[in-house]
Amino acid sequence: MWKRKEKSGKIWYELLIDSNVLVLQGTKSFDPLKKIKGEPCELKQIHSSVIHKAASGVQLVGDGIFTDKKDLIIYVKTADCLPIILYHPEERILAILHSGWKGTLLRIIKKFFLRMKEEFSLEGSDWIAGLGPSIGMENYEVGVGIYNLFKIEKIPGVHIRNNRYFLDLEEANMNEMKKMGVRTFHTFPEETYSSEHFYSHRRGDTGRNITAGKII
Repeated sequence: MWKRKEKSGKIWYELLIDSNVLVLQGTKSFDPLKKIKGEPCELKQIHSSVIHKAASGVQLVGDGIFTDKKDLIIYVKTADCLPIILYHPEERILAILHSGWKGTLLRIIKKFFLRMKEEFSLEGSDWIAGLGPSIGMENYEVGVGIYNLFKIEKIPGVHIRNNRYFLDLEEANMNEMKKMGVRTFHTFPEETYSSEHFYSHRRGDTGRNITAGKII
């Protein structure tokens, strides 16, 4: 589950899933990269379905990163898109994915689990999923073009209200994870657009919320 923490005017969240992993969700007032000790692994995000194994001293380009090594910090930056944390407790593999409408449409979730099965013979049912803060469906209006793309790909999550289209990133990505066998989910208690604690691109913010974690 996500646990809210507050100290000296700073607010952040910790994902409590296993004693061998630390995952912190940053806010406007809190940068987890300044709190977690270790070597950060930089990921240049491009709204893709490209996933990398973390490596020190190299700038990786993509939207998903995973590690099985201690003290390597992996992270993504979001400001309405959905950060997805995935952890395998037996193999101690931690992954963080960045999934906006493009990553969802490209099925970054499915590609991650297919890679885990191919490289490590791991099934989706053995993973724990945490969903970070993202924009809620009621505030995420999209165009008919995106609706049609999701319809063609048969991905749920776009809802029609009064001839307007609204995308639910949580619904779309949770549906994909369930199809891949994931059974344990920890959803986030706030959404970015309506919360004063998080940056929201749709609201006009230029900052980014950082979702970071490491194996300990």
